[in-house]
Amino acid sequence: MLMPSLPLMEIAIGFSVGMALLLIVAQLTVYRGVELPWPSRLGGLVMLLGLALTQLGHLQMLQSPALGVTRSYAVVLFLQSLGFYWLILGVLRERVEWPLAQWLLLPGVVALAWLTPLRWTVPAVLVLASMATLHLCVLCYRLRSQRQRFRLEIAVIALFGAMAAACALAGLLAPGPLGWDGFAQIYGILIALGFLLVGWLLLAVPDLVPKAREAVAVAYAQSTLGRIDRTAALQQLRKLLEDEHVYRDENLSLGGLAELLDLSSHQLSELINTQLQVSFSRLIRQHRVAAARRMLIAEPKASVLSVGLAVGFSSQSTFYVAFKDEVGVVPGKYRQQQASAVKSASATA
Repeated sequence: MLMPSLPLMEIAIGFSVGMALLLIVAQLTVYRGVELPWPSRLGGLVMLLGLALTQLGHLQMLQSPALGVTRSYAVVLFLQSLGFYWLILGVLRERVEWPLAQWLLLPGVVALAWLTPLRWTVPAVLVLASMATLHLCVLCYRLRSQRQRFRLEIAVIALFGAMAAACALAGLLAPGPLGWDGFAQIYGILIALGFLLVGWLLLAVPDLVPKAREAVAVAYAQSTLGRIDRTAALQQLRKLLEDEHVYRDENLSLGGLAELLDLSSHQLSELINTQLQVSFSRLIRQHRVAAARRMLIAEPKASVLSVGLAVGFSSQSTFYVAFKDEVGVVPGKYRQQQASAVKSASATA
């Protein structure tokens, strides 16, 4: 069987480690405003750090194939799988508190990592990862009515589950015909492809996690507006958006805006969905895009990026995607169209 050369594997491993570190920084900065249970955030960090260490372990296997699986490699493998499960579980479940059953997974996984014979470590942990992935897919499926894009989450999680199953099979063959160097190459390439997929998702759908959390909140919420003056709450909401321009805060979250209104996240989410017939993220995006349209015309010398950042978008890619979704063209093209329209009107006047 043809395998990638060692230099190519070193590039794939280096890419994976770099992406892991970059995503750790993103989780600690860009996504710090996303309302996730802290164990879920911890799980994300453990998963990313574990994937980086796993890739370094693969490099060691490639350089010394006879070494095989070490106990430290096995522990990291189990913990990174648990981290993935905890991270996605926090995204797909409404409750902020962490049930006792979830906490018991940690000592159970650590015990398995130490007690499972090394020969069976890789297939065992990856079979468990496949089972966890199946549970996550079921949770996604239950939420499908809230947002069409949950189909995307199901597909992505299922793909990761298929990768885990393929690695489990490779782990069974590693001590025999495949060899541990062959296993390291297969698993290492799959991890690199996984990071590539995640990178593409973050660029193509930059608000994927906040939208998913909002849909989850709506799906699990019961009516909580019985004692709330909806008219007054809506007036206060419009004041915050139209007069105080709170949407300019790139870290504005559903919970943060709810605090300004003395409401819970569920109450605000239900208020926006039932009274304005839009989601929280769509409402904020509409106000940001509307402000950007005004600014693009009023300040022709301002760069497109500076306009996007000024109205609350966190990056140029997020701004471009949102603007095109709302207006139909990218910001630069919109500015050109408006300038041409003004010239044409002046010429005919």
